[in-house]
Amino acid sequence: MRAVRLPPTFAPLRHRNYRLYFTGQAFSLIGSWVEQTARGWLITLLAARVATGPQAEQLASYYLGMLITIGSLPMLFGAFFGGLAADRFPKRRLIAISQTVQMLLSLGMAVLVFSGKAGVGHVFIFALLIGLTNVIDIPARQSLVSELVEKEDLAGAIGLNASLFNGSRMLGPALAGILIGALGSKDDRAVGICFALNGLSYLTLLIALFLMRGTQAVRPASKEPPLAQLREAASYLRHDRPIRTLLVLLAGYSIFTIGDWVLMPSLARFTLNADAREFGLLTSLKGVGAWLGALTVATLGSSPRRVQVLRLASIISPLVMLAIALSGRYGLVAALMPLNGFAVVCFLATTNGLLQTSTPPAMRGRIMGVHAFLMMGLNPVGGLLVGTLAQRTSAPTAMAVGAIITLCLSLLTLSRASLLNQLGERTLDE
Repeated sequence: MRAVRLPPTFAPLRHRNYRLYFTGQAFSLIGSWVEQTARGWLITLLAARVATGPQAEQLASYYLGMLITIGSLPMLFGAFFGGLAADRFPKRRLIAISQTVQMLLSLGMAVLVFSGKAGVGHVFIFALLIGLTNVIDIPARQSLVSELVEKEDLAGAIGLNASLFNGSRMLGPALAGILIGALGSKDDRAVGICFALNGLSYLTLLIALFLMRGTQAVRPASKEPPLAQLREAASYLRHDRPIRTLLVLLAGYSIFTIGDWVLMPSLARFTLNADAREFGLLTSLKGVGAWLGALTVATLGSSPRRVQVLRLASIISPLVMLAIALSGRYGLVAALMPLNGFAVVCFLATTNGLLQTSTPPAMRGRIMGVHAFLMMGLNPVGGLLVGTLAQRTSAPTAMAVGAIITLCLSLLTLSRASLLNQLGERTLDE
């Protein structure tokens, strides 16, 4: 029987373990986006119950900024150790443990919401505990991909992972919006259902991990002392200027564009006068563009042209964010959201792919720990800045300031084009 030849974009799916991983994550990520949408909406509702008018908008913006800050604090202090753990211990086991804990936390939060006892403090504690598990989960999940496919399929697999993440970003918020809209945007029961659905969705990834057989790159746990391994990673980054340039760009993006999604519930509710269903539609429209962007990155694979995509996306993304912040009209924001999602994911997925395909496999977990630190560990800084600025001014103003700073940083960093070109021309070095 002749094997089916897959298009280049979907070539990584010929690997059984990656197919399992892809399928398991599909349901789990949809659940995560359902919950994340509901979490932001719950915080907005809780703020509206203790304040009115402009004060409610400012309080909601502050709560949303604090939510991301609290949830990201563990990554700020623990990302490097999470990356170290991914290089020292079996990644599948680490992921299984972290996913099980997150499942129990989501189900516990659902019980609190259904009982009517959920408050702002409970949401903050939940975010902190999820953040603690992400310290181990995220570096392990990102670096596991390289063990599920062959070397030539790695860049495509990273792109497909991004398409999966953003396809769920399209479906999850829409489902949350439908649930909340059907039961009433001020009814907490719909939020409780969203938490419960996410809790159950973790089972799919846990089953997929259990069914996997072996990996492409099994390595025994390192016997070197942890601090020696961290020093090795620091030395590698110190001497690799192209990687450093990419990480500086990513750090600025992480800090200053965080208002693009942290403040979106507040922008939708108070500036655009959107209800829960319209808010879910905005997030889904962004997910459509993000999904198309991820498929574009997956199609490019390891082509040197992905560096050109990175440059364009790093400029377009803050420009679109600035337009969204200044528009003030729901229709215009809805029209811009797909382009916003496309540019954001082209930037993030390309950055992720360049990092993984440009670093040695034995160090990939630690490098992805650095990536997790920049993407999530710096969020407390960005969340605190944007939340405080939004509280003192408004959500649109805070978003606009972040977009302008990001644009300036992108233009400055991209002036060193030759360094980024070197990353696009590298080949994996086993």
